[in-house]
Amino acid sequence: MSESIKTQDGPKFCFGVSDFSTSEPLVNAEKIVACGMAFIEPGMAKIAAMTDSDFDAAADRLKQNNIRVQSVNWFLPPDLKVTGPEIDETKSRHFLESALARAVRLGAKAVVFGSPGSRSVPAGFSLEDATDQMVSFLRLCSDVIRENQWNIKIAVEHVNHTETNFINTFSQALAIARAVDRPEIGLAADFYHFAMEEESMEVMTEAGDLICAVQLANPEGRCFPKPGVEIPRLRDFFQNLNDIGYAGGVSVEATVEELEQDCKNAVKHLSDLANSI
Repeated sequence: MSESIKTQDGPKFCFGVSDFSTSEPLVNAEKIVACGMAFIEPGMAKIAAMTDSDFDAAADRLKQNNIRVQSVNWFLPPDLKVTGPEIDETKSRHFLESALARAVRLGAKAVVFGSPGSRSVPAGFSLEDATDQMVSFLRLCSDVIRENQWNIKIAVEHVNHTETNFINTFSQALAIARAVDRPEIGLAADFYHFAMEEESMEVMTEAGDLICAVQLANPEGRCFPKPGVEIPRLRDFFQNLNDIGYAGGVSVEATVEELEQDCKNAVKHLSDLANSI
């Protein structure tokens, strides 16, 4: 398993692989860490859907192999709505209590909240009402975390306009987190979505320690970074993380071509970049 990377004057970064496309980090955990990645970021909705026996077996396997789960993504199943006329707080609470318990058992410290299918605002529905619903849902998340005294945060993710019509920019996600104003609610910073929205990454410096999860991909093909292929603005992204003192995980959420080679390439590229700051 790889060590964290420390920049000359800044924080440590450790790299991992998020659930996306065919990466299946829970299934491929051993391969991923053998290639130099420090952690995995499995999909929470997938974990929540597992039988008790399958989940127990997976959790035991990760523990026995000392595989670190830094965070989870794919927060909510698409049929669990958090905006629009179909929200059901009882259903949401039940999911949160069971799914977050599993994420905590795996050791996750953050839950990346993208979930475009759950949060997209239905046609004709008030954006103002949807915003109020999102704030209420995040406060419910906070309540459940507090009630169970769990050490985990929800990281609200900005998701680009091609995937959802709600909270497309980091600035919008920051406004939501500030409206919730609970320590259990933070932010995810995703380089891919910054690039897709052509949003200035300087806004990250306003968020500071609200950022509790970080994801990235090469926007050209949403693929893994690799040596020799320049990714515009990626160095600026790491510089901003360095400037705010971010010391958490950085996961690659990208389409897989060949998993083991993709992981080795990404570790090399990202380690060299982090060490150059």
